[in-house]
Amino acid sequence: MCYVLHSDAIAVKQSQVDKLYASLKDLALERRDKLGEVLKLYKLNREIEDLEQWIAEREVVAGSHELGQDFEHVTVIYILNLHAFFGLQLNIGLCLLHSFSLIVAYWKYLNS
Repeated sequence: MCYVLHSDAIAVKQSQVDKLYASLKDLALERRDKLGEVLKLYKLNREIEDLEQWIAEREVVAGSHELGQDFEHVTVIYILNLHAFFGLQLNIGLCLLHSFSLIVAYWKYLNS
């Protein structure tokens, strides 16, 4: 009879521990998801800052009034300007594609 009482008490305690563990596990998973979303936002901010710096560097080149000394020099300047323009378009396109998913994650984070 004593064993039955101890067995029941142990079963009750085990059930309580199981419920507490399940609750803790749910909270940990929820926190991990939110931290993952925040991490994505920080990565997006870092990419935006990098892109802004890259654009500022290209603005210096694009805003230059240097017209070149001779044919070769003008050719080099022209090629650098083409490279800057097409690189800018490529970077902006990639950033927009990548940031769309991060913006969706941010809105999910705000609404959770």
